[in-house]
Amino acid sequence: MSFEEFIEDVNREKYLYAESIREEDGSLVIELYGTVTGTSDEEDIAALAGEFGEQVAELLKDSAPIDVNEDRHWTVRFESYIGYSVINESFDNGDRATLDNNEPVVTADDSDWLDYIKVSTFAHQVREGIKHYQIRCLEHIINVASDEPPFIDSIQPDRRT
Repeated sequence: MSFEEFIEDVNREKYLYAESIREEDGSLVIELYGTVTGTSDEEDIAALAGEFGEQVAELLKDSAPIDVNEDRHWTVRFESYIGYSVINESFDNGDRATLDNNEPVVTADDSDWLDYIKVSTFAHQVREGIKHYQIRCLEHIINVASDEPPFIDSIQPDRRT
């Protein structure tokens, strides 16, 4: 799957879930899943009331959990990358280049993240075309600086039984 096809496909998702982020043989590998809206029943709401009180249960009674969609799975592999960061989404300030874009995966040629890479590394002196790849997941914001787009594998479960 090309990176362009991946962007079109993955940005249909409202939320992404990062299963893992790891370095493997000099590459950065990110396992992503799409999500689905789950369901809550009266038993779930009663458990919330018991644990957090009736007021919290009342606030959450019309909400629904976000669950991993096993049918939507991608492996994103940056064979060559300059740097990456993982930020708890609760503490992310946003980035001037990606702040107004609400899609789960965005790219930028000029951003706060790339400014950090410019002052922290000499990569801009030896590589051209460095881009900022931002992947926004439930609980994590993943920033990657690379001069090459990642390789993408779309992994679909085998439904044969």
